[in-house]
Amino acid sequence: MNYITFVFATVIGLAAIWFSIKFIRLYLKVKKWNRVKATILSKEIFLHPKVSSSRSPYGIKVNYTYQVDNSTYNGSKVYLVELSGGQANHMKSAAENKLNKIEDIMSVYVNPRDPSQSVIFCEGVGLYIFVFFMGIVALLIGVSNIL
Repeated sequence: MNYITFVFATVIGLAAIWFSIKFIRLYLKVKKWNRVKATILSKEIFLHPKVSSSRSPYGIKVNYTYQVDNSTYNGSKVYLVELSGGQANHMKSAAENKLNKIEDIMSVYVNPRDPSQSVIFCEGVGLYIFVFFMGIVALLIGVSNIL
């Protein structure tokens, strides 16, 4: 039984640490990006086609335009997780609250190396730090069960 706990806790711990480091690095990278003003063209709440939870099936869809070096770009990414190919899920009330925070003109983070890459919100590093420490706790539990 201790071996099963070791394997399970180690896998969970390593996955949590990998995930958190990936997103902490992304957060720190995006925080260094240029901030430019963007005009919000449209915003809406929608039901995700791939719902990971029946309690949080809603997403936020935003289309915006911004200028960098006399060139105009269109963007649609709202959260950091979308930069890595993921999706952000919300309960309806949380999605409505986030949608209300999106104004007609907002600052967006724009990648200076690739101005076509942008995101509206760069927040939530506390969650990633918490997941990192929970990964360490899981590893410690796994190691203590094998010793």
